Amino acid sequence: MKKSITLLLTITLVSALFLFGVTVPYADETTGLTGETIKVGVTSDVTGPTSQIQTPLHTGIKTYLQHINDQGGIYGRKFKVIIEDGGYSVARDVANFKKLVYKDRIFMLFEIGSTGSGVALVSQITKEKLPTLMTSTTDFFIRPTRPYHFTEGATYEDEIKVLFNYIVNVLKVKEPRIALVRADTEHGKVGSRTFRKQLEAYGLKPAGEEVIAPGAIEASSQVLTLMRAKATHVILHTTEGNTATFFREAKRFKYSPMSLGTKYACAEDVMRIVGDAAKNFVATNSFSSWYDDSPGMLKMREISLKYHGKKGKYMLYRHYTQGWCQAILVVEGFKNAGKDLTRSGLVKGMESIKNLDMGGLMANATFSPTKHQGTKYCRIYKADVKNIRFIPFTDYIKAAK
Repeated sequence: MKKSITLLLTITLVSALFLFGVTVPYADETTGLTGETIKVGVTSDVTGPTSQIQTPLHTGIKTYLQHINDQGGIYGRKFKVIIEDGGYSVARDVANFKKLVYKDRIFMLFEIGSTGSGVALVSQITKEKLPTLMTSTTDFFIRPTRPYHFTEGATYEDEIKVLFNYIVNVLKVKEPRIALVRADTEHGKVGSRTFRKQLEAYGLKPAGEEVIAPGAIEASSQVLTLMRAKATHVILHTTEGNTATFFREAKRFKYSPMSLGTKYACAEDVMRIVGDAAKNFVATNSFSSWYDDSPGMLKMREISLKYHGKKGKYMLYRHYTQGWCQAILVVEGFKNAGKDLTRSGLVKGMESIKNLDMGGLMANATFSPTKHQGTKYCRIYKADVKNIRFIPFTDYIKAAK
């Protein structure tokens, strides 16, 4: 009788703690692992304002891991991918994290749906000792190195530095009037901080900083303000929807500054939406496009067409390549970790990746115990509106300052 009462009280207490947001440390070194499976989790925007970015990304992850499963898995273990819809909401991503960690008992986490959500969860990831590979968003996650956080490519800070270097040192524009357009999100705030630091580093005066709400279909006041400020160069630290909104409004008011975007503005859908309004657009990205002829892309196309056929629309997005590259890196980490897999072993396996040849899909990747960013390198692409493609016109380069 006493044992029954004790058990009931324990179950009630654990349920109450979970319900009211108090985390219970279930994790150990092999949580989410069996002799046959490895559970990995994703909290991604499936239905929200950035779903056009994140759905291709997690589709790339799933497709590459399915390919690995069909080859027999990693030392006989096959991946089970659990995806939760965060809707680009910090609250939903936090709830999804709790479900994935405490109910689904995942072994590692692939992706978090926004920079803000990542910031909200960073301490919990460290507490749970949960290996996590996140989209390369901000230096906050990897500089200084955090023990369980990894990222694959250039951060937003890296990309904005590359764009300033391009304007000042490559184009050699004298006294450029550079403005920033961003969203009022953590993603946008990261861009704002870096933008201001770069202006100071180059001794430049700001030409304005305008905010567009996620999902907005109108930006007339922002464009008119930049016109009055006589901004000659506009950095679009925006997602593709907001990028298209800016170009549409700029065309309406016959405003044509040089426009330069960061990674999530570098999307073919922008050209599909606004046409020749984007004809002079250039943007940074760490990942190659479906149309490249690199060895890695030839292999990615072959495998992807096998699973999705020619109608698989998501594989045409650069974000799909990003998810594919993330999966390649994690699989390499699992291989390095060996048969006797543990979470700390996976961390060491990731840290032992040295100059991994990515076949041109991105710059070669290297990690170490003091470096959890695969590469700082990205390329600059130019919009080819006629063919609806971004064409690289630099090799992989990194920030100068």
